[in-house]
Amino acid sequence: MFRMHFDKHLLTFSVIIICASAAHFLDQEWNAWKTKYGKKYPNYNQELLRRNAWEATWEKVQQHNKLADQGLKSYRMEMNHFADMTTRNLKSCFKNNRKSTIRNIPAQSYVRNTNIPEEVDWRKSNCVTPAKDQGSYCGSCWAFATVGVVESHYCIQNNELPLLSEQQLVDCDEKNDGCCGGFPVDALAYVTQHGIMRNKDYEYLEKKYACSFNDDKAIRLNVTKYYTLPGEDNMAASVAFNGPITIGIAASDDFMLYKEGIFDGECAEEANHAIIIVGYGTEKSKDDDEEEQEYWIIKNSWGKEWGEDGFGKVKRNVNMCNIAEEAASLDFTFH
Repeated sequence: MFRMHFDKHLLTFSVIIICASAAHFLDQEWNAWKTKYGKKYPNYNQELLRRNAWEATWEKVQQHNKLADQGLKSYRMEMNHFADMTTRNLKSCFKNNRKSTIRNIPAQSYVRNTNIPEEVDWRKSNCVTPAKDQGSYCGSCWAFATVGVVESHYCIQNNELPLLSEQQLVDCDEKNDGCCGGFPVDALAYVTQHGIMRNKDYEYLEKKYACSFNDDKAIRLNVTKYYTLPGEDNMAASVAFNGPITIGIAASDDFMLYKEGIFDGECAEEANHAIIIVGYGTEKSKDDDEEEQEYWIIKNSWGKEWGEDGFGKVKRNVNMCNIAEEAASLDFTFH
């Protein structure tokens, strides 16, 4: 009897020790993570709320990456700067009347059997600027997606890669709503009409201010057309023949935590974020019985801490996360 009681108390004590050790480990990880990303909270309750979200994310990332290590997931997650957040905390980049806008823009279609290269990556041409960071408090992804595409097309035409101004679009594009969201296809129309300044002359401030556009410092564009791209076949042809394109994506918590690999995780209900496609390709399967995986190469506006220096891969030809519903681009020459 004494032995039974002793074993029971020993087991209880061991459980307490294990739990205390786990809690201490998470405390260390939490503090290291806060230091790494410069996280500060206004009060104890707010920190506790974020800590609870962070712990749930920690468990999710560990379980997901175990499956990835076993070859059961095609991408990996990480405890990045979004680990204490969810998509509910992320500033939405699209306006509510999202679908009504894109329907009014002409569509560009290519012949379905058009031969395109097996893979394209515009970064290899040095015509893609490094990934930028829109910040957590301004829903300006639409401006970053637009500017990134214009930067690349300028480079393809002129062999010069400029850094252009997202802040000009946030402040001055009246058809869009600054930090409260917008549409790249409308921003393309604005750029067509007004031109765009360089970032050094109109720097990004993560907040909407009065328009300070200076026509004398703007790059004037001669746009032959801007257009939508219905379907992934047309998207691929446009990327191959013309350059990077803007797209919308239904970004989820899983997408926020993406680190590397080909993303095919859960999606939001509809497109809520704008990014850029800079290429595409196919990944050979490690297992001979499995099919090859086709993917898009994307450029995000969540800084270099997201994904692979701000870039990533998304599964292609399955309309992953509504990726084929908001595609747009433009053709132009420069003066």
